[in-house]
Amino acid sequence: MLSMNSFFQNFKTINKMAKVTVNNNEEVIDLKEFANTGRIPPVGKWYQALVDHELVVFKKEKVTGREILIAAGKKPPECFTLYLQGKGCAPDRIPLDEVVDLIGRGVEIFYTAPPEVFFYDMDDEPETTDAKEMTPRQIMVAAGVDPNKHYLVQVNADGSQEKYKGRADEHIKMRCPKMKFFSVHDGPTPLSFSNI
Repeated sequence: MLSMNSFFQNFKTINKMAKVTVNNNEEVIDLKEFANTGRIPPVGKWYQALVDHELVVFKKEKVTGREILIAAGKKPPECFTLYLQGKGCAPDRIPLDEVVDLIGRGVEIFYTAPPEVFFYDMDDEPETTDAKEMTPRQIMVAAGVDPNKHYLVQVNADGSQEKYKGRADEHIKMRCPKMKFFSVHDGPTPLSFSNI
């Protein structure tokens, strides 16, 4: 993993393009150049910015964090945390649905990091955690399932299943995209009697 200084040094040599053209020879505004020279980008143009090492271009001044990630090929966007590095500012985290004003914030570059929150389903109910690892016991307790009477099953992307019967305290690395779990009752099945 790169330090912040190494990360930003890598970008000094990548973005040398001050003017790029698109359809009908329309000028593309380099947001980093404008931020570095203290100028405010004009309205109604195309705008280019770096997201990690990807040059992305937008036709509008305001875009969401989700749109930025998708334009940079970061899919699904929920699997990334987006940051904005503005001129002379500390990096700001940009939530997926936050609108970024490309011409009003002194945008230099965007960069991504692993997600801060993981989404998962437990018994078909959506759950979230900021933990990088959880045990089956923790996953079940968070969902209101008694781990003393149930065990956890993870459904993998390929449809295969990982059973955690007898392994309630084993660590599971949380990952993206969304993980799926379900609980299985562990013990005798109660009988019900009905009138015949």
